[in-house]
Formats: sequence, C-alpha cells, structure tokens
Amino acid sequence: MDLQDIRKRLEDCRSGKLTSAEKEELHHALSALTEDEHAALFPVEDYLQQGKFQLPEDEVTAALARLKQTVKPAGRVMLLTRWRKVSKYAAILVLVVGSTFLLRKTTGLFSKDGNAGQIAKRFRAMKVPDGNHGTLILKDGTRIIINGGSELLYPENFDGAERLVYLKDGEAYFDIAKDAAHPFIVKTPQMRVRVLGTSFSIRDYRDEKHASVSVNSGKIALENLLAIGPWLELTAGNGSVIDKYKGTITKQDIDTTATTAWIRGEFAFQDAALQQVLQVLQHKYAVRFDVKDSTLLKRRFTATFRNNSIQNIMQQLMQMGNIKYTITDNLILIQ
Repeated sequence: MDLQDIRKRLEDCRSGKLTSAEKEELHHALSALTEDEHAALFPVEDYLQQGKFQLPEDEVTAALARLKQTVKPAGRVMLLTRWRKVSKYAAILVLVVGSTFLLRKTTGLFSKDGNAGQIAKRFRAMKVPDGNHGTLILKDGTRIIINGGSELLYPENFDGAERLVYLKDGEAYFDIAKDAAHPFIVKTPQMRVRVLGTSFSIRDYRDEKHASVSVNSGKIALENLLAIGPWLELTAGNGSVIDKYKGTITKQDIDTTATTAWIRGEFAFQDAALQQVLQVLQHKYAVRFDVKDSTLLKRRFTATFRNNSIQNIMQQLMQMGNIKYTITDNLILIQ
C-alpha cells in the first residue's frame, strides 16, 4: 500500500466507510511507515481540521505509549522526544483501530475493545474551571480536592478489585480512605499511582512540561507511563517529577507544606522560575499571560502569597524581579 492509497484509506476511515478488516490493514500499514514517510504522507493538521473528530492530547499520549510498545518492544527505556514528532499521526492511528474506548487496568486508560456508552455509565466527570476549587467525597470516604482548570473521572461505585479514578487534566489532592483489600489507583496521562490509604497530591496539566506527585502521609507506588521501568516507591516527604518530553522520572525530598499550599489558598515558591509561577497563577485566577521576552521566564522567585489579589501579586513580582506588566481584563502582558 503506497502513501496515496494510505491517505485515501484514512479519508474513508474518517467517513466511516472502512470495514474492521480494512481498518486493521490500514493500522498495520501506518505502523510500518518510517518517519520520513510519515512526514511526506500529508499535512495532518488539515486532516484533523476537516472533520469533527479530534482527540484530546492525553489520549494521543496514551496512543504513543501503546505505539512504542508495538513498534519497538525491546526492553529498554524509550524517550518520548522522537514520538512527539509523530503525535499527530498517533491521533489518526487511534481513529483507525477504533475511536471508542474502555477504561482498563493496564498501562494507559483506554482499550479498543469497548464502547463509549459504557464509559458514561461507569464514570462521571467533575470539571473545575480556573479560579475555583472543588471538593469531592467518594462513596468509600475518600476526599479529593480539585484545583482550578482540572478534570477528574470517577466511578459511581467501586465494584472491582481496585478503586480507580483518572485525573484527566490538572491538579488534585487525595486523602484516601483505607481499604487494604482494594488498592486505590489514580491514573493521569503520564503516571499511575497505587495506594492503600494515604494522602498525596498530583499535578499533571496537559499544557505543562512536567508532571509531579508529592506524598503528604503514608506510602505510594508510582509508575511512569512514558518509559519502561520499575515502580517507584514514595513515602511521606517524598516527591517525584516526570519530564513529559524526555520520559524521565526523578525522586526528591520535598516540603509538603509548599506543595499543598494551594488547598489553603496560599502559594509558596522556593527559587521557582517565573514560568512555574505563572502556570500556578493562571489556574488560580483564571487569567492568561503573554510574555514578550522569553528570557524573563527564567528569572527566579522565592515568595509566599496568602489570599492576595492577582493585582497585588503582580505588583510584588514586579518589585522582586524587575518586570513590567499590564492587565487588560483577564490578559496580563509581561515585558
């Protein structure tokens, strides 16, 4: 099957004209392409924009993880950098093998052997807009505090061997009810956390380069879904950061008071780059930032803010970092 045939098949697939056998054949043809052939195939942006079908980035990331296992099954760590180049094509591959998915226990959230209706029956979504917090009490007694700009999927009932929720995007603090017979699993696009009874927080916004977890009490086991490797054990006072582009994971000691400050309406920054500061502020105050000079994003700040207005915080940042800013509605221009 040459590139022209593949492109025609993709269009037919988008229109729902392919049989299951033809979809499988197309899937194998796409998987066998080289990167140069992928690049020459056609502008994928045009393909996705022509129809109503579009996958969220976290689903594309999950597809990439499955592709890595399929195309290169060798037992070595594979970096995500190369696969970022073909992420747009992964969206098409997901369409080819089936655009409806089921939650499953294995790596990644989705499986191609189900239907979308079952997801709606099993899981509910809680979305918290920027500028707000939300608190959710699950039927097992687990308490979850959800930060602004976040979305959490949770079941109506825990009826299996595991208690599974999915932080689809954003940040949340988990205070897990103890149940030794039913481990609690939290999945994000980048990681899977397994606990019995503890409290911890996860930050995994899809527009940020890093995902992180910090343990406030108890112990958790953490799996990096971007690379092949052992689970990482974290105890109270430990944290971990996953680099989404390199696929690497690091373990470090942390100040849990700082990592959970947002729950109390506070912000604690310790030698944090301006870029990190702005990422936190945008979800708290529902604002957008436009930084004209990218070198400003590397300036470091150490500060704690308690129940301040965004105007007051920007004024303090201006004094500490020698920056200028202008606020127009919900847009803040920094220069």
